[in-house]
Amino acid sequence: MIIAGIQTEACVDTTCRRAFSLDYKVTLVSDAHSTWDSQDITAQQIINHHNGVLRWFADVYPSNEITFDS
Repeated sequence: MIIAGIQTEACVDTTCRRAFSLDYKVTLVSDAHSTWDSQDITAQQIINHHNGVLRWFADVYPSNEITFDS
């Protein structure tokens, strides 16, 4: 399962964790999810944080490193 999307700290985070709990092999595309700045931190800080934390639940790779088997 390859995950990309919007609202890193909500939908993307929850989808990664839930898929992992259901025994899916999860790949998070580190440069293909996004969010908005919060009152306290920037969107990029949120994205960077989640790319690190979600390594417990997914393989995290930038889009240029993801290949598909034919």
